[in-house]
Amino acid sequence: MKQLISQVDRELMRDDLLIRVASGLCGGVVTLVGVLLLVGFAARGVDRFPGGWPLAMTIVILAFVFGVPLLLRSVTSRRTALGRFLARHATLGALRHPDDFTLWIMLPAIALTVMLRRLGVSGEAETE
Repeated sequence: MKQLISQVDRELMRDDLLIRVASGLCGGVVTLVGVLLLVGFAARGVDRFPGGWPLAMTIVILAFVFGVPLLLRSVTSRRTALGRFLARHATLGALRHPDDFTLWIMLPAIALTVMLRRLGVSGEAETE
């Protein structure tokens, strides 16, 4: 069992593919929530929302502010200026302190990373 765990650990941490997949999944979910809220507020009106326009738009803007950089982090190379900025600031800090939300993001990310590795996809290797 220890050998299997160490093999999976080596396979996952060979490069930054796991971080890219997790960032893409998390960013996609948060951005999708922002888009759905924006469409819902536009279609049904914000009058039914208890906080009104300011609170509704604050929630939508925060969803885009957190979701879009994570999505960009998953596709941008670390060799570019934007990539270096996103690698520093658009990180999943929840990965350091796991909780239930992290489990819901990381388990699919690990499975998707292993499947991508089997298909021959690799991330960007550490150069630092």
